[in-house]
Amino acid sequence: MNWLENVRIVLVGSQEPMNVGAAARAMQNFGISDLWLVAPEPRVLEDLALHPGGSMAYRLAVHAEEILDNLKVVQALPEAVADARLVVGTTVREREIYTGPVVGPRPMAQRVAEVAPQGRVAVVFGRETSGLTTEEIDLSQLIVRIPTAPKQPSLNLAQAVLLLCYEVFGAASAPPAPDRPPLAEQAALQQLFDDLREYILRIGFTDENRLPYAVRRFRRLLHKASLTPGEVQFLRGFLHQSRWYAQHGRRKTDPEG
Repeated sequence: MNWLENVRIVLVGSQEPMNVGAAARAMQNFGISDLWLVAPEPRVLEDLALHPGGSMAYRLAVHAEEILDNLKVVQALPEAVADARLVVGTTVREREIYTGPVVGPRPMAQRVAEVAPQGRVAVVFGRETSGLTTEEIDLSQLIVRIPTAPKQPSLNLAQAVLLLCYEVFGAASAPPAPDRPPLAEQAALQQLFDDLREYILRIGFTDENRLPYAVRRFRRLLHKASLTPGEVQFLRGFLHQSRWYAQHGRRKTDPEG
């Protein structure tokens, strides 16, 4: 199977119809066809509705009209990445802590080449003016930053899509990576982190003010383990049993302390 079919490009909060069209053209250049828009600006949707005539997005797509015809629109990022086994977030800004390692485009593509043969990979791009929020980038297991000159650190959205799609396309022509166990999907990981959030609050490990930072550190730690579906279920079972034990106390079958 051509694993490029498993690569999804996700544009969050798109503001300019022309960038959506140019991004679709970049995807078509490098064999990627799955495009999702998360909460785009109304003018983007209005422009797409003008097809077949008068749409700036379609005008910029050039031989990638089919990608625009089949794109998905959702209102929140978790919907767009729920079935992904790897979520790659893009950023140019420094943050206190990331939920995964920060790499350049080529190492990112190599990681995509390892995971995409198993299932979905989502590469997520933020708004043209402000990028991804901290909460949005927290959904990523891998962060990619494109090196640029200091005078102009940010790329145009479509340029960034083009560059990363090019690197992924190049990785697709490399020798296949060794088979690895399939990774857990984002929806399952999110359930684990929801359980963990409740657990660390209940045991007093942190408070409400520091909770986002604590969960971010746990995300980073557990992402390093590249958890499989079975491992996610194992950890969730451990957390559930720990909560039960804390609530109900020692069982009759427990040894005397």
